Amino acid sequence: MHFRIFLYLCTRKMNNLLAKIWKSPSARNVGKLLSANIIAQALGILIYPILTRIYRAEDFALLSLFTSIAGFVVLAANAEYHYAIVLPKEEKRARSLVHLCLLLLILTTIILCLSLPFAPRIADLFKAPDLARWWGLLPLCVAALGGWNILNYWYMRRTAFSRISGYQITQSLFSAVGKIGFGALRWLQGGMIIASVAAPILSLVISLSIAWKKHIRELLTIDYADIRHAAREYANFPKYNLPRSLVNSAAQSLPIWLLTPQFGLDRIGQFSLAMMAAFVPLNIIARACYQVLFQRVSELVQRGQSIRSVLTQFCLWTGGIVAIGMTIVYFVLPQLVSLLFGAEWIDTADIIRHLYPYLVLIPLCGSICFLSDVFAKQKTAMWMEVGYVLAMSGALLVGIHWNSFMCAVSLFAWTRFAYLSVQLCWYASLTRAYHRTLE
Repeated sequence: MHFRIFLYLCTRKMNNLLAKIWKSPSARNVGKLLSANIIAQALGILIYPILTRIYRAEDFALLSLFTSIAGFVVLAANAEYHYAIVLPKEEKRARSLVHLCLLLLILTTIILCLSLPFAPRIADLFKAPDLARWWGLLPLCVAALGGWNILNYWYMRRTAFSRISGYQITQSLFSAVGKIGFGALRWLQGGMIIASVAAPILSLVISLSIAWKKHIRELLTIDYADIRHAAREYANFPKYNLPRSLVNSAAQSLPIWLLTPQFGLDRIGQFSLAMMAAFVPLNIIARACYQVLFQRVSELVQRGQSIRSVLTQFCLWTGGIVAIGMTIVYFVLPQLVSLLFGAEWIDTADIIRHLYPYLVLIPLCGSICFLSDVFAKQKTAMWMEVGYVLAMSGALLVGIHWNSFMCAVSLFAWTRFAYLSVQLCWYASLTRAYHRTLE
């Protein structure tokens, strides 16, 4: 009898808690973005069992090399000013930041076009001569991805999360159809690269056309004087955020950039698939939570309100779910990889297991990495990234010196784990310091 009463009370309390969470705007926004991320990323993941049976490991490595270079350049394209779009209280200042980012993106695209004659020399640096054939697509790729970065944060400011969700789904759909389509046509080597460039362009055009009246048309009014004021007011973003982000991007790309010349495209293709299979599911959680938490926490800080409960609840729930899920997956990885991607990709499971220390912390750190921006601590974050890159370079070079690919991967994972652990402690100290100012 007592047990049934206890069970009834627990069930009622859980129902009330779930109802309270569902009524929360932040929870609904997270759910909306998480659903879109799941659909978008699921499309990308579900086609890999097909792609691994069409394309070779070298093709995946070439795609990873191209996208890592594009991703690095995209960071510099907007000088990180797009992160500031959600911060101003005045709508006019936010619009000026959008215009500033667009001007910088146009300049970067022009510079990339001037690099086309040097494509063969750049490809030789990576001992990947086929890269030169597709270098001409790089300006288009950077323009599309940089344009979406701007639009994404403008949508976040306007709480237009449905527009963000729509882009994510269409971009993933176009990419999936393109990769499979080119594979079916036996246009193998550059098929995945072409699809990866065309997908964001088409999705960006669709998103702009749908949101034109409600969110985009007002951006046609340009105030060049206010653009200059916005550039000065948020100068910390290019001054500290940009170097930090470039360093961080270089750190993420270092395994591909350094290990490709030493171990070849075939081994890097295995590594690229491992990173995709392991990173994408975790990034689904991190990216959706990041976009909503950034907007919510920024709003609370502007009002001088507490952010402790928001961050604490997020960390407890996310940390618990990820830890349980990854523990279960660890024991079935070989069978899972063989089933999904084919027996010839079985080495990918071993690579993923070596990456586990680093992967566990991705959802937590990736979701709250905006705290350094909110509290204007970009300079400290930049120097932390510099220290991490130096440590990462040393770890990879040790693996190269020993001519051991798995040693290099393992050292990469543990170095990344140590850095993310320090980063989490720092975010906690920033939060405590903020709340001391409220007392």
